[in-house]
Amino acid sequence: VPSPTEIVVTSENFKTVLHWQYPSISETPHFIVEIKPYSLGYYKNVSTCVNTSAHFCDVSEEICDPYISHWLRVKAVVGSQQSAYVEADEFILQRHGKIGPPKLNLSRHGDKIMVDIYHPE
Repeated sequence: VPSPTEIVVTSENFKTVLHWQYPSISETPHFIVEIKPYSLGYYKNVSTCVNTSAHFCDVSEEICDPYISHWLRVKAVVGSQQSAYVEADEFILQRHGKIGPPKLNLSRHGDKIMVDIYHPE
């Protein structure tokens, strides 16, 4: 069974997602995702991404501390066979996460300009 490829973690506005690619095969592959927080020291299943057929996994709820290292890995399961795990690069939310720009609303009231600033979603 081939292993997943192109393992990438993206994070914008605290939504953190592991993405991967997988070749087309005759049977439907399922995937198991695990996370290893530095503080825990070992891998554990991401419960929402056990036997998923999607090629991504939202791990936002798994990252409680934005300052510590996390490692994520994924493997493919096809029938009774499985691939080796493939690990993503180290992920630290505070370092690798992106925050989008705020939304601005400008309006004029007589001789005044009002600026409303809204937090990113």
